[in-house]
Amino acid sequence: YTSDYIESVWNIIKTIHERGLIYKDYKVVPWCPRCGTALSSHELAQGYKDVKDLSVYVKFKLVHEENTFVLAWTTTPWTLPGNVALAVGKDVEYIKVKKEGETLILAKERLSAFPDLKDGVSEEIKGSELVGKQYEPLYPYLQENLAQDQKEKLGNAFKIYDANFVTTADGTGVVHTAVMYGQDDFELGTRVGLPKHHLVGTDGNFLANVGPFSGRFVKDEDVAVDVIKDLAGRGLLFHKEKHEHSYPFCWRCSTPLIYYARDS
Repeated sequence: YTSDYIESVWNIIKTIHERGLIYKDYKVVPWCPRCGTALSSHELAQGYKDVKDLSVYVKFKLVHEENTFVLAWTTTPWTLPGNVALAVGKDVEYIKVKKEGETLILAKERLSAFPDLKDGVSEEIKGSELVGKQYEPLYPYLQENLAQDQKEKLGNAFKIYDANFVTTADGTGVVHTAVMYGQDDFELGTRVGLPKHHLVGTDGNFLANVGPFSGRFVKDEDVAVDVIKDLAGRGLLFHKEKHEHSYPFCWRCSTPLIYYARDS
């Protein structure tokens, strides 16, 4: 706490800055919206509980391909308004399935989870053939509220990218990507230059510019229900189900944590 020590720390930061070695960005952390703090990995390990959450299979409509949709799965429907990309595995085998006048795309290995689709398989493709395709955004809120310095990155958004974290262990083999609410998502977004913008505040509530979700706590089940209802009403819901998984809660107050990009 001596002046000499404090001045030496500031001198280090000044020197790093002058050498161009310090910059401002985000880091995705497990965040307690009630306590307003990030949790360490040790703290995180103390709060896991087995819970059943609403999960959703969403239809993302491809641009320039009539009635063709890519299926993606998420256990966090509240992150869907923040979607900016989809991720596939370039070496994963995918299939096109005809159903009720639509073409649906999912990983071949996941077909067993949807018996009613088996008779409609029309084509097999590699994930590399999907990379670069554009799809229609689910929601307009991100584009409407981007800062000027982020708008130039919109050209990279709402496309399909290759990512090494994609698996076919569950879901559809396609990962919905919300850059500000997941570590893998954020790393992909940084690599390909996706826009970084929050639709959720540090209190865990949607900000004022997110339509009917504004001001609501993201982990309330009625938020997931309303997201699902909205998607269903627009013909973009493929399937919903309760999914049991281990989810982290704050060890201090038992509030469900969210993965949240904090700037530093």
